[in-house]
Amino acid sequence: VLLCLGGIALPLLCPPAAARAQQNYLGFDKNGYPGDALLPALHRHFAYSGFWLNNPPGMTSNPWAGKRPAVRAAGFGFLILFNGRLDRELKHTDPAALGRADAEAAARAARREGFPTHAILFLDLEEGGRMLPEQLAYVAAWIAGVERLGFRPGIYASGIDVPDGHATISTARDL
Repeated sequence: VLLCLGGIALPLLCPPAAARAQQNYLGFDKNGYPGDALLPALHRHFAYSGFWLNNPPGMTSNPWAGKRPAVRAAGFGFLILFNGRLDRELKHTDPAALGRADAEAAARAARREGFPTHAILFLDLEEGGRMLPEQLAYVAAWIAGVERLGFRPGIYASGIDVPDGHATISTARDL
């Protein structure tokens, strides 16, 4: 399982230092699709793009749907994103069932877009801070579901510290 902070993917279970040696790449994550004409200019500065499998945060449709060929032709790599549920959507439900259903939706969308099996699908967690029990149940079910469906799970979350009682916590550390 990978954790992505600000566009940098970090293994949650770190391999030996020699295996971690890698080059850094800059990428961008934009909810709205920038348009085919802007891709070459963006590629002069960025090596990869976030690519949404479902509606990005705050949107009622997915402007990235069907755009993988254009993004790939422009030379980008991909940070494949699935917009996860907010806590208010998990209250008074079965969060594990929602996690499994969303994993299936993510895998279907990834296949429809032509991403290969074993690609890393990142669950975007928009709420920061300490994870509540329902959020953890949702995330755990999503991770297990994505793995069961032949993809590798990742988490796209904040590493920013927020107040937590007399200390601070970040979503990344809490996970």
